[in-house]
Amino acid sequence: LFSDRRKGPQRTMQVHLPTLMLCVVALVLATFLSTSLGFLQPLRGESHDATVHSLRGHRVQTLRVDFGQATTEPSISLAAAAGLLAVSAAALCVRNARPLSKQLCRVVRLQQPMDKFSQNETSELLGMLKTRRPECRNLAQYDDTWHIVKENDSVPPSAKWSDCSVEPSMSEYANHADLGARAWMSHSVISFDYRVVEVPRGNLLDPSCDAMILGHLPRGSEERWLAEQRPQRRLIVIDETVYKLYGDRVRAYFESRKVQHEIVVLPMVEENKSMELTLEVAKKMKEFNIDRRTEPVIAIGGGVCLDVVGLASALFRRRTPYIRVPTTALSYVDASVGAKNGCNFGGSKNRLGTYVPPCAAL
Repeated sequence: LFSDRRKGPQRTMQVHLPTLMLCVVALVLATFLSTSLGFLQPLRGESHDATVHSLRGHRVQTLRVDFGQATTEPSISLAAAAGLLAVSAAALCVRNARPLSKQLCRVVRLQQPMDKFSQNETSELLGMLKTRRPECRNLAQYDDTWHIVKENDSVPPSAKWSDCSVEPSMSEYANHADLGARAWMSHSVISFDYRVVEVPRGNLLDPSCDAMILGHLPRGSEERWLAEQRPQRRLIVIDETVYKLYGDRVRAYFESRKVQHEIVVLPMVEENKSMELTLEVAKKMKEFNIDRRTEPVIAIGGGVCLDVVGLASALFRRRTPYIRVPTTALSYVDASVGAKNGCNFGGSKNRLGTYVPPCAAL
């Protein structure tokens, strides 16, 4: 398995050694016979089926060749058959080529399926994979510092490996006064991870349902357990039309859950989808003194509301988690389940925006 970072994803080649040897022997035999007997004359006008069975079983490849006219010389026929065998064996020798993502740089062969492992064995295996150096990454953190790791460098087993890599080389602008000038390409992996949670109709604002408070955290996770141990605060941004219909129930929900909260009601319509409205949401986030790690903003409304709150959250402190609660059919199937957000600018739609997904869509 190999991957070239300069050229992107490569191909994986599997070569079966016995078939390769058969290919070489047949090719040598064909060359010897053809050189000792002169140029090959075409066989008599018949069609011949040459069948080669894969030595690994199951796969059969048949080549049908029409040789045209003239000769019955048995040795020449043998040479032609040997040459045909060499071609067929070569076709079967290198096979099963498949794309290999440059992310997949280590292959682990297990003696049994992962679901047969105990919890301790699984944890030990995952820990081993995390501490071993990935083949196409070269950034490791130890001694409170990130290090560029070279091929023969020693790295502590407790080191944390990054998904990113840096490849330094001499800068093209280096000169005799400074030969040490460097240039490097930083390869960074940006992942979009967020939950999409469906709640049965009518249950989302039921005080017995904790989806609006903890639904962005998977059940059984350490983050959820910690969140359950401390008081919760939430800033809720809601479209004014939705507030007229459900405002009382939203307020009653958070009060019954004993969550410190503030509800911001704004006219979230297409005509107001601007940077001014986005900054107004960001200002409310600042006034609420929101904790960007543990207090996601909740956006309740249509696509305009979800886009504007998403953009404000992406900008505020360079990324603050937010939760989308769609209330229209279009936002349910479009804005709520994607990573895009934005606002209109300069008379054009969605000219300003980012790709920052919510931590959850309910």
